[in-house]
Amino acid sequence: MKKALIKILLVNICFYYVSNHSSAQVSKDQVSGNILWQLLPGNRGMFYTFGINRINDSIANRVKALGVTSVESYVTWETCERAGEGKWDWSEWDSTMKVLKDNGLKWVPFLILGPAYSTPNWFRAGKDHYPCRCLEHGFDNQVESRWNPNLPKWIERFIAEFAKRYNDSGVIESVLLGIQGDFGEAIYSVTGGGWTFIIPGVYHNHQGFWCDDPNALADFRRFMQRRYINIATLNKAWSTGFKSFEELDFPGRKDNLIAFRRVVESGDPHARRRWIDFVDWYRSAMTEWSDWWMSITRKYFPDTPIYLCTGGDAIPEQGSNFAEQMRVSANNSAGVRITNEGSNYQNNFALTRWVASAGKHYGTYFGFEPAGDENEKGIVARIYNATASGANQLHDYEENITKTQARIDIQHAHLKYLFHVAEPIVPVALWYPNVSMTVKWGGYLQKAGEFRDYSDFDYIDETMLHAGALDRHKILVIIHGEIMEPVDAAIIAEWIKNDGGQVIVMDVPKFESVEATAEPENILFGESGSNGRILGKGNITRVSGWDGLAEALRTILTKLKLPVCDLMRDSIFATQIGKDRWLFLNTSIKTSKIRITRSDKKHDLIVNPGTITEADI
Repeated sequence: MKKALIKILLVNICFYYVSNHSSAQVSKDQVSGNILWQLLPGNRGMFYTFGINRINDSIANRVKALGVTSVESYVTWETCERAGEGKWDWSEWDSTMKVLKDNGLKWVPFLILGPAYSTPNWFRAGKDHYPCRCLEHGFDNQVESRWNPNLPKWIERFIAEFAKRYNDSGVIESVLLGIQGDFGEAIYSVTGGGWTFIIPGVYHNHQGFWCDDPNALADFRRFMQRRYINIATLNKAWSTGFKSFEELDFPGRKDNLIAFRRVVESGDPHARRRWIDFVDWYRSAMTEWSDWWMSITRKYFPDTPIYLCTGGDAIPEQGSNFAEQMRVSANNSAGVRITNEGSNYQNNFALTRWVASAGKHYGTYFGFEPAGDENEKGIVARIYNATASGANQLHDYEENITKTQARIDIQHAHLKYLFHVAEPIVPVALWYPNVSMTVKWGGYLQKAGEFRDYSDFDYIDETMLHAGALDRHKILVIIHGEIMEPVDAAIIAEWIKNDGGQVIVMDVPKFESVEATAEPENILFGESGSNGRILGKGNITRVSGWDGLAEALRTILTKLKLPVCDLMRDSIFATQIGKDRWLFLNTSIKTSKIRITRSDKKHDLIVNPGTITEADI
C-alpha cells in the first residue's frame, strides 16, 4: 500500500511539472507509464538520449517524463577556450551539469574538435591551423585536415582538461566523439552551411576528396609501398611508369579527376585497380584517425562508454568504412553512433545495418541518430530499428518528439518496445559488395531496403568476410555487385564446401575480378558456366527476381529447419529476438495475419497497422 501511494505521488508531481512546462502537453497516463518504465527492475540495456544544447529545469523535467536517460550537448573546444589559449571557461557546461544532476538525468558530452566551428578563432589564426584542401579545385576550407601534424597535441590537451573537470562528476552516461567533417562525423568534409559558418565564416565546401596536401600525399605513398612492396608490381597493376614510390601522385589530380573516374567506370582494369587502391587508402586513413581518437579518449575516460560519431552512406568521397570503424571501436572497448536515420524504416535499416552487423560480429555496442526531422511513422520505425538491430543507444532531438501531441502520444505508446536485444537471431547474410560499389556507386542500398521486406539479414563486406563473419550465418544472399576479388570468392567457396553454406545469387549474371577476368565466377560456379551447383557440403544457385529469391530462401530455410516467416513484399517486417520471441513492424495501413512455420508447426499472428507487435510463440 505504501509503495502504491509513493508511486501515485511521484506520478502527480511529475505530471504537475510536465503540464506546466511542456509546449505540447504530456498526458498523466503517459507520465505514469514512463515512470513505471524507469522503475522496472533491472536495466533494459538501452540508453535513450536527446540532443539539447541549452538545458533548463523545465526542459529537463519534460524530457525525463518521456523516458529519456540522458541529454547530449555539443561540447566543442571553442565553447571551452574561446577567449584565448589557456583561458578556459567551463561556465556553460557547469550549468548544464548542475541542471542534469538536479533533475536526475545523465549527460552525453559530444566532444568535437576538427570541424570548422569547433576550433577557436585564435587557433585558426595561428600557425598550427592546417586546413583541408580539395583535390578537385585545390582550395582550402576551414575544417582541420585529417593529416594536420599539429592537431593531436591539441586534441589530447582538450580531452584531458575536460576529463579533469567532469570525469568524476557521476553525471556522464557516455562520451560521443566528433573527430572530423562538417558536423563531427568520422567522414571527410561533405557539406556545411548555415550554423556551421557562424564562427569560422563561409568556407569552400562540397563533397569530394579533401587530401590535396603534402602530408596526405606522403601518407598515400607510404600506404602504397606497404601494399605493393616494390614499384614494379605497382606499375604493373596500375599500368603506370613511376620510378619510385616518392613519385606517386593521386589519380586524376593532374589530368582531371572526373575524367579519370569515367575511365574507371568504363571498365578499364588498370584504372579500376588504381582507383580502389586510392579509395582504400582514403578510407583507412579515416579508420586510423578514429582509432587514435578513441585510444586517447579511453586514456582519460577508462570506465566510460565511448561512441565514435559517424554518418553518411559510405560513398568513396566520405572516406568511411563502417565495418572497420566498428572493428577499431571494439579494440578500444568503444562503440559507434551512426547519424543517418529518417522516417522510412527500409531506408534506415539499409543505412544502419552495416554498423549493427559489424558491431555484433566484433562484440561491441552501437547506437542510432536521425539526420534531421522525423514524423510519427519515423518515431515508431526508429524504435523498432534500434531494438531489432541489437542497439544499446537511441538518440533523438527533443523537438522531433514534443513538436505535436500526436508525436508524444505515439512515442509513449511505443517506448515499451525500446530495449536491448543481446543477440538477435539472423541466419541470413547479405553481401555488401564494397569493391564493386567503389568502382561504380549506386543501386545497392535501395535493393537492400527492398530485400528487408522479405527477410531480416546482416551485412557482410569484404573486411568482415576476412574476419570470419560468415561463420555466424547459414545463408548468404548476393543481389548486387558483379566485381569481386578472387580471394573473396575463394573464402565464400570454402565456406560453402566445408561449412555447408547456402548461397543465393539474384540478378547478377556473372562475376568478374577488378582486372576483368572470370576468376571469381569460375571459383563460385565452375568453369562450365552453370547457374548452380553443389559444392562440398553446401550449394550455390542463381535466381531471377524477388519471387525467385523468396522461393529459394523458403526452400533453404525449410531444409535447414529454420523458421520461415513472411517472405513477401507486404510492408511488414519481422525480427527474431529470442528462441520463441518475435518483433514485428507493420508499416502498412491494414491489419494482417502473419504465419511463422517452424519444422511442422505453424503459428498465426495478427499484426496491426502502423505499430509494433511483440509475440512469444
